Amino acid sequence: MKKITTVIFLFILHLLAFSLSATGRPNILFVAIDDFNDWGPTQLDGAPFEVDTPNFDALADRGILFTNAHCNAPSCNPSRTSIMSGLHPASTGVYANGHDWLANERFDEILLLPEYFQRHGYTTLGGGKIYHANQGNDFNREGLFSPRGWDDFFPSFNFQLPVPSMPDIKPKRGEGNFNWGGTGKPLEDMGDHKVVNWAIDQLETPQDKPLFLAVGIYRPHMPWFVPDEFYDHYEDVKITPPTNPDGWKKNIPESLANRWERHKEYVGKPGPSRGYAACVTYADFELGRLLRGLEASPLADNTIVVIWSDHGWHLGEKDHFSKFTLWEESTRVPLLILKPGANKQEVDTAVSLLDVYPTLLALAGLPENEDNDGQNLLPIIESETDLNRAILTSDNEHYHAVRDGRYRYLKSDNAEALFDHFNDPREFNNIANQPGSAAIIKRLSKSLPSNPAASMPQRKKPDDA
Repeated sequence: MKKITTVIFLFILHLLAFSLSATGRPNILFVAIDDFNDWGPTQLDGAPFEVDTPNFDALADRGILFTNAHCNAPSCNPSRTSIMSGLHPASTGVYANGHDWLANERFDEILLLPEYFQRHGYTTLGGGKIYHANQGNDFNREGLFSPRGWDDFFPSFNFQLPVPSMPDIKPKRGEGNFNWGGTGKPLEDMGDHKVVNWAIDQLETPQDKPLFLAVGIYRPHMPWFVPDEFYDHYEDVKITPPTNPDGWKKNIPESLANRWERHKEYVGKPGPSRGYAACVTYADFELGRLLRGLEASPLADNTIVVIWSDHGWHLGEKDHFSKFTLWEESTRVPLLILKPGANKQEVDTAVSLLDVYPTLLALAGLPENEDNDGQNLLPIIESETDLNRAILTSDNEHYHAVRDGRYRYLKSDNAEALFDHFNDPREFNNIANQPGSAAIIKRLSKSLPSNPAASMPQRKKPDDA
């Protein structure tokens, strides 16, 4: 009897130790902002005119800002699949929005990010666009969502996005979603507003376990419709949209220079820039509400915040209005980590979204996930800048970009280009054939995948989607 009592006592001590360990772990606020390029954060110096992001800027003034962060694929689905799985597109074959990662058996073998936190004692909640989805019909609002690892999800496990707020009569501008303006509707109608309201409620709800809370803000994804107050904010702002120098393609291989050119008739015109800037400021407004909700909550003193975007966005640079390219405008993303008690820091070493998964595990004191393709960034944060660390972004198995602290190297099956950001930050002067470049290309080529996975088949939509 005494032996049984001792065993029970030791078991209770084990449970208490686990409980104390779990509740002492930091909470994670994981914030995704869709299509948020380097125009937003003032510290990233990407905008050609002043774009207001006071909340992101205030957070960057006390957090760790990665000034040279890049996505692993320049579109929503593969980028989000990569950060949530810890696997690079070249490992899985998920390179495009139409690639159904849910049908890929490679992902059955690993723990997705919320699964990993859930397995280690966290409550896991998510809302808004975390995996790939679009506003519009039910098929698109569900998107390529996985319920794996979530205790709950808003609006539901069937839809990642609320019904969008749109103007009753849309202006006639570009094709499809290439459009912008005010909604003429109340702020409260915006899907992002509803997602942030829900997230604030979760922060205020008492938790008996540490919390992993993922919040997806959809703007500035197209179409660029926002409540009138945000669109009108830029009515009197002098807007200087991006332009391109004459002959910018002259020494860049044609297959690389002309790979994407969308809506080039708008190059140099202020309309798209105003629409995008208005959406950036609106997204920052919702980010500010979320952060104030955190600060007013019981979790404020023990929460790590990470803010990221899935890819950048061209607004006329290289004659292009969209993502999908391997140029700096499309791959560079805002990435910011805020730790309680940490000081402001800027990290110039090249990092990727693939590094977020292992870094969050390290920050939370969780064991490493050996399946992760990325790298824990804590040693990089604590060390001097490493200009030679190079990261990989892939468009498909045949076309890749490598970016380090100074150079961007583009490589396809039949072409290559090299750009020196110290002397050519807008990537117009290809130096691949110049003396001295061979050694640089040889070094950067070591980051190219030796046997990249073949592209998955395109996802089939139902006939009524």
